[in-house]
Amino acid sequence: MGDYQVSYGDDTLVFSVSYREHLADKARIHVEPDRRIVVDAPPHTPMKEIKQAVLKRARWIRNQLARLDAVHRHALERQHVSGETHWYLGKRYLLKVRDAKVDSGAVKLRRGRFDVFVPGRDPASVREALDDWYRAKALKVFGRRLAYLCPNLSWVKGIPEWRLRPMQKQWGSCSPNGRLSLNPMLVKAPRLCIDYVIIHELCHLKHHNHSDAYYALLTRRLPDWQERKQRLDDLAERILR
Repeated sequence: MGDYQVSYGDDTLVFSVSYREHLADKARIHVEPDRRIVVDAPPHTPMKEIKQAVLKRARWIRNQLARLDAVHRHALERQHVSGETHWYLGKRYLLKVRDAKVDSGAVKLRRGRFDVFVPGRDPASVREALDDWYRAKALKVFGRRLAYLCPNLSWVKGIPEWRLRPMQKQWGSCSPNGRLSLNPMLVKAPRLCIDYVIIHELCHLKHHNHSDAYYALLTRRLPDWQERKQRLDDLAERILR
């Protein structure tokens, strides 16, 4: 896997290539949420053919990059004031900040909105209260999903050790010794996306890489994983910001 480039009009498209044994006919091109252009190609495909494939899809690639830029511009940093919307399990809820006389730091999800009680409606305190609430919910939701999913995966013996770990660009990871880390902000995503991330990491207990064998296993266990990943990618900027 390395970096290559082609020129398209005034643009230079920089891409990486990953050779995949399971591809028998033509290259597949992806634009990742972080704007990386990735080409999956059959083994031994000449670089000339790969560059031609990228040029054929160059207009589509530019449109995808423009879409990601537009999402980024509109995914403004949260101010943690009344009137914003915040996500939980794939749904958006209106935020209502209340001056706390009792229940200081409390977060209550009711009647389609987040009610957050903090002294003086301080935005930093609102953020801290919401982060604590999300972590508590993430522990419960992820624990339930692991308990449901693990018994259905033959290579997983019991529920593996896992933890919450805030991450800027990842939803989850699996250490060489088999401990899972899950981003607490993933609890903002739909359950189907949460299950995708968990199964993605559980597959690493058998194949600690992104080899063809790994993807074959993931596809057998979750045939629609690419659709789930795309849905999560589309939400990433809004959720993580």
